[in-house]
Amino acid sequence: MGSRRRERAGYRVERQLLLLVSMFAWAALAPLTAIALGLVDVPLWVLTCVVAVAFAATTALMIRLLRRRFALLSRLEQLTRHIIRGNYAYRVTVREQDEFQSLGNAFNEMTDQLQASLKSSQSVADIDRLILSSADLDTVVRKVLLSARMDKVEISLLLKLDGTNRRVVRYRLRHRELAEDPVTLKEASEDTLRDIDGYERLARRLSGTQVRSCLAVAADSTITGALIAAADRSLSASEAKQLTDLADRLSVAITNIQRSEILFQKAHFDELTGLINRHAFQENLREHISRSWRGEKGAVLFIDLDGFKKVNDTEGHKAGDRLLVIISERLRACLREVDTIARMGGDEFAVIVPGCDDEKSISQLCERIIGSAIQPIVVDRMEHTVGASIGVALFPDDGRKVDELIMKADSAMYRAKEAGRSRFAFFDDTLNEANRHRVLVESRLRGALSRNELMLHFQPKLNLADRSVTSAEALLRWSDDMLGQVPPDIFVPIAEETNLIHDFTAIQVNRTADLVAAADAVGVRLDSVAINASAKQLMTEGFAMALLSMLDQRQLPHGKIEIEVTESVFAHDKQMVVQELEILQAAGIKIALDDFGTGFSSLNMLRELPLDVVKIDRSFVTELETSDQARILVQHLISIATTLGKEVVAEGVETEVQLKHLEEANCHTVQGYLISQALGMEAFLHLLAEWQNEETQPQLHLV
Repeated sequence: MGSRRRERAGYRVERQLLLLVSMFAWAALAPLTAIALGLVDVPLWVLTCVVAVAFAATTALMIRLLRRRFALLSRLEQLTRHIIRGNYAYRVTVREQDEFQSLGNAFNEMTDQLQASLKSSQSVADIDRLILSSADLDTVVRKVLLSARMDKVEISLLLKLDGTNRRVVRYRLRHRELAEDPVTLKEASEDTLRDIDGYERLARRLSGTQVRSCLAVAADSTITGALIAAADRSLSASEAKQLTDLADRLSVAITNIQRSEILFQKAHFDELTGLINRHAFQENLREHISRSWRGEKGAVLFIDLDGFKKVNDTEGHKAGDRLLVIISERLRACLREVDTIARMGGDEFAVIVPGCDDEKSISQLCERIIGSAIQPIVVDRMEHTVGASIGVALFPDDGRKVDELIMKADSAMYRAKEAGRSRFAFFDDTLNEANRHRVLVESRLRGALSRNELMLHFQPKLNLADRSVTSAEALLRWSDDMLGQVPPDIFVPIAEETNLIHDFTAIQVNRTADLVAAADAVGVRLDSVAINASAKQLMTEGFAMALLSMLDQRQLPHGKIEIEVTESVFAHDKQMVVQELEILQAAGIKIALDDFGTGFSSLNMLRELPLDVVKIDRSFVTELETSDQARILVQHLISIATTLGKEVVAEGVETEVQLKHLEEANCHTVQGYLISQALGMEAFLHLLAEWQNEETQPQLHLV
């Protein structure tokens, strides 16, 4: 400070001296003028010397001042070139208190702002790189607080970690390390931190100095925190801009982190129970198996609930969901912290028990699980009891692959069910061939569905009234490279047990739509196609609407579709099945009752249920040739069904004698090998064309 004062004093002396010299020069010029006019008697040479000295001194001082000004301008030019190259560390010093000082100060202020802007941009870029690399919250917060450091300013972050006021944290830097301090809000209501004003009030309570800036940090447009600057001094414009940029990037980072967490949760956890899902379970099991090469052993438990379907059917899916949550909590309580439990889907659970291959210990665990699951559960004031059947596979003894172990544990679980349910069984090589084959069929069926290998074949129906073939029944067919031709009565029950049956609907609709479009293209008549629906499908709420949606997407007229059901679908949740069928019937789809007469149904069903078609089972048709009672029974069935306004179809017709008896009994439609077996689409269209051409129509000996 002293040196500056001396410099300023020196400049004032120079200016005063210049003024005196100038005055002296003008004072000397006046006598010189007087002498020239003869008014003063002084030697001329004396006054001339005085004037010359005065002008010389004045010129020297002017040159010195001009040099100072030009030096300053040259310095500004040099510093401007440094700024162009991105170096903002240089400053210009101006001593005179005039317009050059204002210019120098403006230049220095500009470089300060540019340097602050560059620092802010670099910090934002660093934070963006952290966001793109999916860094965790602590890493991003630490980077933001480091970037926001300012002289004599306390920077902190208030953040709600779970979206509520229950967990509010204050982040600060202590020796460059991130400190996380929980904030107690005993007096705070749920609305305390609803807006930025609430955060500012909280910041004032927590900070011992004045809050200079309180910037909102938002995730998906919801304020979840605030970036706080507290200081005894005001913030500069560049400092305020830097804090605003950092708060904006922090909002983006928190939004990205929260969305990543949500995606991770959905990808790895079951939404209903909070347990890990099948995908995450397989990853965990793969890790444990990899450690088994170093000697670690363990077990896989596959758990299926007994009696859960009854709860779902009688009380509805919401009650079933609540029961699953309770069961999952009970299962967790039976396990150790190192054990892993997952919900595999539906009412199936699986457990990894690492570091244990002692069958006695695992047996005790299974008994604990079964005993816990079977305890009564009250849902909506209704008491329910379910059991648990458990299959156990050991690793690495039973296998070193994820799919293999799960398949073997699943197979052992089915053996436990066959033994009486609410039991457990270990996998071993003595499992009967049927169980092994079932597991293999399920595995191959899953692959076939993923590869779209299931096909539809179409068996034509003969209308006895006009001898025409304009309709068919669609039948699923599956040919596997390993298993060969797999009959529907083998893979359909397995599909029902494993819920794969729901994938069949789309296959049936799409293949049928392709057939109808092809029939229109070649100009053959196709009035209707019957597709089969299982009890599992019809007892799924929303099945009818989903089916109608699929038909509409493929622009398939409802009137061209017939749904075939068996009597067994009414043995479970009759009310739901009837409701689904009534929706389909109201939309113009015919409902056919397949295999009539072989189950528990009575003739009264024909009057009560939403049915349009009755199909007489092949077992009655087969006996028409040999049994008078069968002929009488079939005749009465056809008569009663016709009286009730139902169309009658006889299936399994293989001989002309059977065909003759059915025509005499006034049956409406027949199908069977006598007309044709089920054919692929091209062959079926060719057959339709033959039947609809009088010249090529096959000749049956009809009476």
